[in-house]
Amino acid sequence: MSPVPWQTQEEAEMIKQYVLLPLLLDALERDRRILASASLKLPQVYKGLFNLLQNAATADLTRVRQSMREHGLKVFEERRTNLGIEARYLCRGYTYEFSMLWGLVKAELTSRLCAYLGIDVRKEGMFS
Repeated sequence: MSPVPWQTQEEAEMIKQYVLLPLLLDALERDRRILASASLKLPQVYKGLFNLLQNAATADLTRVRQSMREHGLKVFEERRTNLGIEARYLCRGYTYEFSMLWGLVKAELTSRLCAYLGIDVRKEGMFS
């Protein structure tokens, strides 16, 4: 019988997405509330855009949760600190830790939103 392997890169990525996607949904909801109170010429367009983004993020989170169940991954602690986000989780009986600084969290969330929108983040001058 072969030994049980350590967590795979795919499993580590699942944990990362599991932690980041709720942050993205929180940010989208916050921005949606702010836009709802703004005086816009085409509010229905922006509302529709936010619905599409939230639906895409929710679908991704659902897929990640399903994959985590299949792989036996369980996050049992999450914390938001001044420096970033931290999580502790189980993978095949072993405890692992995940952490990410806020600057990297923002970059990851921006990249994810741009992917949903079909925007090439590598395009020079995109966010300057």
